[in-house]
Amino acid sequence: MVYGKPAILAAIDRRLSVEVSEGEKLETFPLGSKNLVEFALGKIHEDLGKKKLAGYIIQLNSQIPVGCGMGSSAAFAVALSAAVLRYYDEPWDLGRINKIAYEIEKKQHGNPSGGDNTISTYGGFLLYRKETETFKVFSSLKTQVFPSLFLINSGKPIETTGEMVDKVKRFRLKFPNKVEKIFEEMEQVTRGFLRFLSKEESNLGELIKTNEELLEALGVVSERTMNLIQKIEKIGGSAKISGAGGTKDNSGIIITYHPDQEKLFSFAKKESLDIFRVKLGEKGVRIEKH
Repeated sequence: MVYGKPAILAAIDRRLSVEVSEGEKLETFPLGSKNLVEFALGKIHEDLGKKKLAGYIIQLNSQIPVGCGMGSSAAFAVALSAAVLRYYDEPWDLGRINKIAYEIEKKQHGNPSGGDNTISTYGGFLLYRKETETFKVFSSLKTQVFPSLFLINSGKPIETTGEMVDKVKRFRLKFPNKVEKIFEEMEQVTRGFLRFLSKEESNLGELIKTNEELLEALGVVSERTMNLIQKIEKIGGSAKISGAGGTKDNSGIIITYHPDQEKLFSFAKKESLDIFRVKLGEKGVRIEKH
């Protein structure tokens, strides 16, 4: 996806909301790094043509696990951009919101694909491709009713998304032919998912399994997470990492599928793993309060 290859992105039914109100100084509840919030507000003000940071009270509520490959930082960047623009009664412009959010994401991840902020903005299912820093293309996908998928948390990775992106970059520089072959095979898997969405392909589990094998070949999955995924496969399921992954310990959230959901739940209980159902193709950014 970050090297001109297409990817299919889906918005999930986990929401993050930001409420902005007037304050004498910047107050944030309960946000993380104040430096990141100030940077994000600076980018939004830059777009608004305002030179000075105003006083705000910013409140955040989130159902998205942080640092586990679920795009929480992108959801925050999109929601904050939309909320501040709305605060100033600016026209509702998804393209503008997405553009600002991408600039904020670059502060977090260095050289992100732009996919996370785009799917957080537009929602649904998207076919997305980043050709260059300034040229990204995406289109909305119409899809059949998607089977139930479940998310299992393998644990928060030690590495950041930016570090994992850099790891892949270095691997590609060292073994360009090998990595290009992996990317080409990933593109074929993406086309397989497209066929599945249009009901021309039926084996979802096999697509997920192949995708995971390629991610492992790319070197972004930890030994511990590979062992967990192998256990899921042994009970008849399939799983793959979501996000940039991690290799030192955990690899974040893994997407799992099993034709018999009870087997998956029993497995998660036995292994003391957090598991929750996820619905794909949900709405992107929206106004919830007037």
